[in-house]
Amino acid sequence: MEFQNFSYLCTDELKKKGTKTMATAIKAIPTLYGNEARRFRDMADEAERRYETTGRKDREKNPFVISMREMLKRSGI
Repeated sequence: MEFQNFSYLCTDELKKKGTKTMATAIKAIPTLYGNEARRFRDMADEAERRYETTGRKDREKNPFVISMREMLKRSGI
């Protein structure tokens, strides 16, 4: 078999030659610029401030947790 430099061949060229694809293309990561980036950052900062100011909830008083614990106790787990 003759050596081929696959790093310079794109996926379509590899398919035409009948060889297996060595790698798949990486999708572009969406990037925000300008006003959209500032708006996103402001929204993230606001969400973080709201999270930090809320009090911690006691899980033992949560009705879902109470019913789950009772169910697990009855099933022997």
